[in-house]
Amino acid sequence: MAWFANSRPRDDVADAAQFLSRIAYAVLALGAPVGVVLHPLAIFLLLPIGVALLVFAAALEPPPLAGKRLAMAYSFPVALIALSWLAWAALSILWTPFTVEAGQQVLRYIGLAFALTCAFSLTREHARATDMYFFPIGVLLTMGAILATWVASKHGAMLDSERIDQGGLMIATLLFPAMGGLAARARNGYARMLMILAFIYAYAIGAPSTMIALFAGLTVLSFAISDLQRTARDLSWGLAAAVALSPLIVLIVAPVARLILNEKLRTLPAPYPSLDYVFTLVTRDWARLITGHGFETVTRGVRIGALPPETPHTALFQVWYELGIVGAWLVAAGIAFTFRAIAAAPPRLAPYLAAAFASVLALGATRADLDDWTWLMMISIALVACDVAARSQYRTTRPSAEGIANF
Repeated sequence: MAWFANSRPRDDVADAAQFLSRIAYAVLALGAPVGVVLHPLAIFLLLPIGVALLVFAAALEPPPLAGKRLAMAYSFPVALIALSWLAWAALSILWTPFTVEAGQQVLRYIGLAFALTCAFSLTREHARATDMYFFPIGVLLTMGAILATWVASKHGAMLDSERIDQGGLMIATLLFPAMGGLAARARNGYARMLMILAFIYAYAIGAPSTMIALFAGLTVLSFAISDLQRTARDLSWGLAAAVALSPLIVLIVAPVARLILNEKLRTLPAPYPSLDYVFTLVTRDWARLITGHGFETVTRGVRIGALPPETPHTALFQVWYELGIVGAWLVAAGIAFTFRAIAAAPPRLAPYLAAAFASVLALGATRADLDDWTWLMMISIALVACDVAARSQYRTTRPSAEGIANF
């Protein structure tokens, strides 16, 4: 009996690099989403571990043109707009009342941006299907963790009820990227099942903002599947205009609400006091609409009592209040260019990317109690999921995943 040697010799270094990258995706896709439900600090530990493992894997087996990919990461319009926004936030330290805290936050943003750049640019060019499947499984495990937490609390366990709410936020953020990965591999039935379960969980935990975000994503998904180019174009203009002109919207809505209800808004239940407070801010200090009040003003100001309790905590209000017209218009430009970039993504994946982005924007506009950094970590994991799904499209011929790889 003859034995024939394998014509392709085994590369132990490549196998080790692939093993590390697979562990990294398991940590990001399985550990971090479940960790959001189990402990408030778990995601802050697991996300850096996952990114570090990806960097170690790249050090063992550097991908082709890794240096060029890393250098080109910030040549895309969206990346340049993000850098401009960070630069404006750093400049606002000169007039913010919380100089030290704002400086620390800017450094954290820079660190997170660099970590994500490494996660996108230093990974292998083609992703395996196994890596992509981790993210839908992670959504299912998050649902299981929410159910286990609820059952444990009903049996007398002293658990933080906020963990269930944070789990719902994680599902809303990660659902559509995970669905996009499944659809990219022609697993449309599993994608629909995942979406149905997500809606059931959002309804069961009683999270209106999470349900709104899921409905926003589903609406955009349905339009994008039928006509991606037109949907991306309309959303890029419409949502960018809504962000850029939101103070004008408040100037119209607040007097109309006061006229219809025939009462002072401040005496009515939420959200009318917040609307009245925003109207007062816009009309009282027009100059601050240009420069903003400085980075970290809203969160720190409410915490120490410098701002009233009815101050809105949505991401949209924070951008306008802290960074003014310049910061808000940079965000509006980022939204417009992001939807334009999504329109150039692989056809199977692009509608789900648009839905994911719409879901995140809906959370930022409606959610009043977002923990900025927990939510940013969730978005970071969703971006990694989008990147892996895009890299899994390498067998398709048109269009290539190259344009979305560093997105």
